[in-house]
Amino acid sequence: MTTDRHSQTAVLARILAELAEGRLPERIRLEQAARVIVTARRVADLAAQGALALPSAALPAVRAVTEIARNWDPSALTAFEYAESLPVAAVDRLLRAAPDWAAAFSPSPDRLAA
Repeated sequence: MTTDRHSQTAVLARILAELAEGRLPERIRLEQAARVIVTARRVADLAAQGALALPSAALPAVRAVTEIARNWDPSALTAFEYAESLPVAAVDRLLRAAPDWAAAFSPSPDRLAA
C-alpha cells in the first residue's frame, strides 16, 4: 500500500511539474493519442473475434492508425507511455488520422439509402 501511495505521489508530482512548466497542451495531446491507440486495439480485437468489420486498409487514415496502434505492447507499456515514446511526427499523424479512421466505421449516407 505504501508503494502504491508513493507511485501515486510521484505521478501527481510529475503532472504538477508539467502544469507549472506550461506543458499541459503536450500532455493532453499524448492523452488523446493514448486514447486513440487503446480504441484502435479494442477495434482490432473485436475484428479478430469477428464481431466487427474493419474498413478498407487502403484508406490512408485506417492505415495510419492501424500501423501505429499495432506496435503497442500493452504488457510492456501503458498506452500513454507508448504515445510518449513515439516521435512527434507519429503522434501528429495519429491525431490527424483519428477522425477519418473513426468515420470509416460509420455507415455512409449512400449505404443507408440502399
